[in-house]
Amino acid sequence: MKKEHFFEEIKGILLLAGQDLDENTDIEIDSMSSLLLIEFFDENFSKTISETKLKQLKRISDLIEIAGEENLK
Repeated sequence: MKKEHFFEEIKGILLLAGQDLDENTDIEIDSMSSLLLIEFFDENFSKTISETKLKQLKRISDLIEIAGEENLK
C-alpha cells in the first residue's frame, strides 16, 4: 500500500477528513476507531493488534510502525 493511501484510510477511520497528516500528527483513538483500526491492520497487513495497545498510540508514526514502513512504499 502506498503511504498516501494509508494516510487517506487513517483519515477516514479517525474522522480526520480535511486535515493534512504526516508522521508527527497527534491522534486520539476511541472505541469505534479501535475496532476499525484492528480490522484495517488485519485485512491490509495481516497484523493483529489489541484495542488496549491501540489506545496507547499517540502519533501517526505509531500506526506506521505497526504497518511496517517497508509495507508503505
